[in-house]
Amino acid sequence: MINEKRLIKTFIELVKIDSESRREKKVADYIVKKIKKLGLKYTFDKSQKKTGSDVGNLIIYKKSNNDKKTFVLSSHMDTVVPGNGIKPRIKNKYIESSGNTILGADDKSGLSIILEILEVLTEKKYPHVNLEVAITTCEEIGLLGAKYLDYKLLKSKSGIVLDSTSPSRLVLKGPSSDYFSIQVNGIEAHSGINPDKGISSIKVASEIINKIKIGRLYNDTTLNIGKISGGSAINIVPGKTLINCEIRSHRESIINSILNKIKKDISTIEKKYKKVNNKFSIKFKKERIYDSINISSKDEIVKRVLNASKEMKYKTEIVETGGGADANFFVKNGIKTVNLGTGMREFHTINEKLILKEFIMSANIVLRSLLRT
Repeated sequence: MINEKRLIKTFIELVKIDSESRREKKVADYIVKKIKKLGLKYTFDKSQKKTGSDVGNLIIYKKSNNDKKTFVLSSHMDTVVPGNGIKPRIKNKYIESSGNTILGADDKSGLSIILEILEVLTEKKYPHVNLEVAITTCEEIGLLGAKYLDYKLLKSKSGIVLDSTSPSRLVLKGPSSDYFSIQVNGIEAHSGINPDKGISSIKVASEIINKIKIGRLYNDTTLNIGKISGGSAINIVPGKTLINCEIRSHRESIINSILNKIKKDISTIEKKYKKVNNKFSIKFKKERIYDSINISSKDEIVKRVLNASKEMKYKTEIVETGGGADANFFVKNGIKTVNLGTGMREFHTINEKLILKEFIMSANIVLRSLLRT
């Protein structure tokens, strides 16, 4: 059903277009050129005002003549760094980069699948559901495109995001994620003349870090301290140190419990140093990045994907993930969205690969999922 050669050709063309986050316009132009040839309607939202991208999210419409149901497909245009000057190499069973950059299968494999499906449905005139396509920006820097997408442009109540590893994995469940920062405001002093008058923000930060458990805290909960910055010079007792962290969990109560403990420990440490100098302080800030998803296995889009997989004599299993994707924001906005793999491996690294057999299988599964039942 899928034109395999064209699918691969589209992918090769897409990854050669530079599109690191906030620089996605050239990819959008490429997609628009293709869909114009297919005679499809499209529009851009105005999300770039909030994301900082050079283009808005792209919405494409493919109407059905005989089905009232509407589903959305989605993938994102941006890549992580280093994503400029990609030189893809086709091997026997996979595609890789030249080794100096990522490949960009995350998520141009998803884009390629969507474009191929639009071409097949236009050419073959298979009976299909009403189809909406949401091509987002800035996914790799906090899901910003999906966060600020104009959901009034979509009628869908269910859909598929193509942004995971293998089509043998259908993600129905994912965690909420909070970023939080701890800023230690110490007291600067000359380290050689009057160090006793200073309070080292780095030392205090180390005390705080020692109180925070990191890694996998429970089966469904992780916490990471990802970045620490502080100090101004080696001969100055450091005045400010910033600790940047994230916590993910499928259970909101666990997030609240862990963060409350951290805040309690911070308060205790702050009181201790305020007795030395009342100007000392510690500031805690939290930001919700995305909410959890939990799609029922009985939902129609799940049944469609699993049935399509079975028709292809392939086994797709329901799984949960510890990561986030645009699906989290689609769900938050009332669209029951699952995440299906496309064959990408080792993404976000220069060893990234796209497994061709899985890439083609994913395209066929999604196409069959959209045909009128």
